[in-house]
Amino acid sequence: MTLIALPILAFGAALLVTLRSLGGGLICVITIGYFHGYIRANYLSVYTTFLFDAAILGLYLGFVLGHSARVGQLSRWALSGWVGLLLLWPGMLVFVPVNDFLVQLVALRATVWFVPVLLVASQLTAAELVQLARALAVLNLLALGGGLYVYYAGVEALYPFNAVTQIIYISRDVGSAGYHRVPSFFLSAHAYGGTMLWTLPLLVERTFGVGVRWGERLLAASGLFAAVVGILLCGARQPAALALLMLPAAWGLARFHAGVGLLAVGLAGLGLILLEQSERFQRAKELLDTEQVERRVRLSANESFLELLLRYPAGAGLGSAYGTSIPYFLADRAPQAIGLENEFSRLLVDQGWLGVGLWLGFLLWLLGRPPPLRLEASFGLAVVFMHALALVSWATAFIGTGLLSSVPGSVLMLAQMGVLARVREVQTAWRNRPAG
Repeated sequence: MTLIALPILAFGAALLVTLRSLGGGLICVITIGYFHGYIRANYLSVYTTFLFDAAILGLYLGFVLGHSARVGQLSRWALSGWVGLLLLWPGMLVFVPVNDFLVQLVALRATVWFVPVLLVASQLTAAELVQLARALAVLNLLALGGGLYVYYAGVEALYPFNAVTQIIYISRDVGSAGYHRVPSFFLSAHAYGGTMLWTLPLLVERTFGVGVRWGERLLAASGLFAAVVGILLCGARQPAALALLMLPAAWGLARFHAGVGLLAVGLAGLGLILLEQSERFQRAKELLDTEQVERRVRLSANESFLELLLRYPAGAGLGSAYGTSIPYFLADRAPQAIGLENEFSRLLVDQGWLGVGLWLGFLLWLLGRPPPLRLEASFGLAVVFMHALALVSWATAFIGTGLLSSVPGSVLMLAQMGVLARVREVQTAWRNRPAG
């Protein structure tokens, strides 16, 4: 079988499953994303580079062709307008001949290709969210198996050294012996930890929410445990930091509800217990070193952002920003990277003031108002944790890049932001209903 068959199969599988079930299509895409890194690393090719993108295309096409009633409903929602703006502006910039056209296309992909997931996920039903949570629990257990295998056997057991695995091999800063960070089946430790992080809201809901059968709770609890272990096992600090920030944020959004507070303390306690089990879990402890954290923040967000803001009001051209993941086969065409290790810096350099402004406006619309507190309702607890995690993720987006291009973490993030958008649209419709 030639490697071109892999993206074709991914596209076909996602399309056929989505035509039958929207939730099933999203599960298919995320499942491909869980193993995308391992496939790319071991079958190095232009075709495998776009394996996940092909699956996403199948999801979009299946959504449009197979769920016309749900697509039609979107025309009445403000979310569609925001998504249209977020796609239109960079879509116009790609035709401004600043950098190599292929590089600009890749940069466009890194910014907007996953964004329509917001629309798809906003149409998921409660039953489809239940299916997604089940699938994530199983996938997390598989990912934990892969992570433990790498932990004991070394990264060489799953990953050859090549152009796409360099980051895995150079990330050797865990523990006093300098162990590699653990990527499991993903293309980096950050992708592994970040994906585990974004499974937490749904798995917390199915573990502690109302009206869940005990067998289902046990499965969700297993997936939740695998996610917490994975966040520490991967060796990347950012997922651990975001998980730690999410817990008090969720408690605050729940109006300091005693049950949510106890849940937050319990999850934090589980993390601390696991942290003490191995030196290789303890890289997250560096978050307690305030001087090191301050240095890390200065590296990603400092007065240079203001300089970039003044220098590039219209951007420097798509593909110019630091943090744009240019494939190895286009590296010789890529311009010298500009900017900081900072998601807002990447948006600014690529899209200028208007691009950053559109994203800030959308985030303010989506996250500026606390979610309704309906913990007794189905997925009420999940909504609180989704909102908290989205809030802290974007509030700390000035540290690090990849928020919109991680596989499959970004899709999980945008899917849950789509669920939040649906909640907001329903909230708005309820407020605007005719009196009486």
